[in-house]
Amino acid sequence: MRKNDSQLIDLVAKHHMLATTALAQQAGLSRGQWLRLRRDGVWVPVVPGLWRHAATPLTWELKIRAGAAWLGRDAALYGPTAARWWSIDGCDADTVEFVVPRARRHLVPWLTLHTTTRWMRGDVLRHRGVPTSSASLAIIDMARTHTPRQLENAVDSAVSRRLTSVPTLTKRLALLGGRGRNGIRTLRMLLLDSGGESFLERRFLGLLRDAGLPRPITQVAHRQRDAKVMRVDFQYSTAKVVVEVSGRRGHTSDRDRQRDARRRNDLQTQGWMILEFTTADVLDDPNYVLTTVTDHLPKRRRRTKPATVSSKSATPRRRGMTR
Repeated sequence: MRKNDSQLIDLVAKHHMLATTALAQQAGLSRGQWLRLRRDGVWVPVVPGLWRHAATPLTWELKIRAGAAWLGRDAALYGPTAARWWSIDGCDADTVEFVVPRARRHLVPWLTLHTTTRWMRGDVLRHRGVPTSSASLAIIDMARTHTPRQLENAVDSAVSRRLTSVPTLTKRLALLGGRGRNGIRTLRMLLLDSGGESFLERRFLGLLRDAGLPRPITQVAHRQRDAKVMRVDFQYSTAKVVVEVSGRRGHTSDRDRQRDARRRNDLQTQGWMILEFTTADVLDDPNYVLTTVTDHLPKRRRRTKPATVSSKSATPRRRGMTR
């Protein structure tokens, strides 16, 4: 390997393994040498103006970075691609999709372009060096092609990682969910019971909604006496009631139980009533859950008396959706 070739490889290692003519010149290669290396297949084109070394595999991330560099500032990762770039659970699509202003064209077989007439403020963020649709917009775009279960997992993951919130998603849906946008009705229905961090928490919210009970605030942070922040699953602020569903956490070690006990003690010292429900409570004995919650809410906060439900009907029924 020539010295100049080696210098170019060192340079591209600092640029996500993508070479340009400018980098080749910086490495000391003449125009003729650079053309010869490309003609001989030592450097292989990825997108117009960007090359990879023949020994460098064309990975999904390399495609992402090449596409972003080629398309420039007026492009952003789209839908499933953006969701995977944000590391949202359940989003493992290996497609490379960007959204660009209308009338943009491309000639790269592995790259799919979607078009838009405008972006709203906050729709596009920069993540890991690449312009990317926000997590909220990515999930809304995913609704076109993904199943309800996949959307549920994506929403739960994005909310738990603080990439979005149910109110944010709801507001964006109100602005973007017009006619011709597939999957919006499904996503709207899913958001009615979203806001927790797990299937069990979503099921709990569904029970409350079906029974006509007020929806609590989800994932509320409290500061402990030692200045550490503890997060509770659900909270009725006016009633000073905290609700925890324990299926998400495994209380297996003494340290886990100690931490949970101290969390409860701190909250009780501050005047909070703590209600805890297990997986069996939520899934198999919903009437107990609803009665217990109702008994601890002020009468003026109750909309209706909780409906009596059987374990078979514990799963909220969502019209217009298929699993």
